[in-house]
Amino acid sequence: MKFGDYQDAMSDNIEFGFHSRISFALNTKMLSPLEVVEKAEAKYKSGDAGIDISQVEGFIRQILGWREYMRSFYWVKMPGFAKTNFFDHDKQLPKFYWDADTKMNCLKNCIQNSLDNAYAHHIQRLMITGNFALMAEVHPDEVDAWYLGIYVDAIEWVEITNTRGMSQWADGGGIATKPYISSANYVNKMSDYCKNCHYDFKSKYKKDGDKKEPCPFNSFYWDFLDKHKDKLANNMRMSMVYRVWDKMNVEEQKKILAQAKTYKKDLHNL
Repeated sequence: MKFGDYQDAMSDNIEFGFHSRISFALNTKMLSPLEVVEKAEAKYKSGDAGIDISQVEGFIRQILGWREYMRSFYWVKMPGFAKTNFFDHDKQLPKFYWDADTKMNCLKNCIQNSLDNAYAHHIQRLMITGNFALMAEVHPDEVDAWYLGIYVDAIEWVEITNTRGMSQWADGGGIATKPYISSANYVNKMSDYCKNCHYDFKSKYKKDGDKKEPCPFNSFYWDFLDKHKDKLANNMRMSMVYRVWDKMNVEEQKKILAQAKTYKKDLHNL
């Protein structure tokens, strides 16, 4: 009933949100995608459930649109797609991906939920665990292995296209037109994770007198953009954020990049 309105919402108090959790049944062919789409459409047209178009359209689009797009992409681009690494990332996956032992509340929550339930919804996967791994320069092979090992619905054809393509942008834009990266500002807008976090979502780097450490998402975000400017600056969807970076004071830029470097030296203990 609330999928259309809250499908992207995240919270400390939500394990599954307003998601159907039928992906395992779909991906293992226990359920037919056509059957699911037709039943959702019929329920909407009946008018009995009081379902708004925003709920049913968003739900059907995920199955009929994105899921089938991923399936076709897999069969067209494999096996070469599994070797793509557009940014030449080579870092190990932080160890807290396996035990949720991190001071970053968003990652702690999403990873623990994943470990407990073999599940996380699409924004938790894309904009928390995937987003961080991309900006931390983790090798796509390690990210693929984690998603395949953790999630019950992770059959390769749907996992690798979403992970290596959309989440890690390792294909350089074959699936998605821009990398899905964000600072802590996005996480704060879409969740309540930042309220109870060790880190300060508003801060980019450590300043004298700060009571909390700056959120790694912030310095990693700008560090990623600066490091890959040669590959991304001409992307029209990235032009606005690069204008923000270019207008920033040089000393401010240096402090942000230095903070990112400090955090990346101790990546496993954030």
